[in-house]
Amino acid sequence: MSGGEWIDFQPHKEDLAKVLGDLEAAVMRSVWEMGAGDVRSIHEHLARDRGVAVTTVATVLDRLHGKGLVDRTLMKGGVARYEYRPSMSREQFEGTVVRSVLMGLFETFGESAFSYLVQSAGIMDREAAEELRRNLERLREGKG
Repeated sequence: MSGGEWIDFQPHKEDLAKVLGDLEAAVMRSVWEMGAGDVRSIHEHLARDRGVAVTTVATVLDRLHGKGLVDRTLMKGGVARYEYRPSMSREQFEGTVVRSVLMGLFETFGESAFSYLVQSAGIMDREAAEELRRNLERLREGKG
């Protein structure tokens, strides 16, 4: 899932919680830092900073898997368990969020959003502004 259907941008929150729930954001940070892990190891990593039950971490990982943000592999031998790893890097995640938020602003506010972007970027050259408009239009049409 790379289209960003899971994005619910809330600008008043901090860091990843602007897009994910607070606990989802904390679990994603742990998964990115660890690279991969099962529920118990991710819980241990997360428990350094916050108290949360193992079952809650399992539920959040399942939700993140449903959103396409983590991949999981069933590990057999001994006790069967899932190993989770990020489905995208933090940089890819951020790029997906930025694209989705910008496209949402342009679709909703059109010319106002474009004018603000041009002014805040200090683009004075009319041709440069038109080039930006064409690039944004290509992105919106899914060609970028």
